Amino acid sequence: MQAVVVPLVKCKTGNLADTNNYKATAISNALSKLFESVIAKQVFTYADCEKHQFGFKAHHSTGICTQVFKQTVIMLIEEVMYLHVLLITPRPFTV
Repeated sequence: MQAVVVPLVKCKTGNLADTNNYKATAISNALSKLFESVIAKQVFTYADCEKHQFGFKAHHSTGICTQVFKQTVIMLIEEVMYLHVLLITPRPFTV
């Protein structure tokens, strides 16, 4: 099974010469999509980590993740517990 990867523009008013302005989309046949949906259903049925995933999941967003993280920090501060956080970003923060 094969898929064709096509670049799609994220922001049409943005710089079209910038490679960061594109996202990859895979175009595959019906058999590939059927196979993918069967595998995804099996993985989500048995994977315990799904409840902790926020991005790339229906009706979930990184905004929800931020809210859960904020509530967790507040709860730990109120309970006088320690919290260690490691943030990994693909690029350094810019101010």
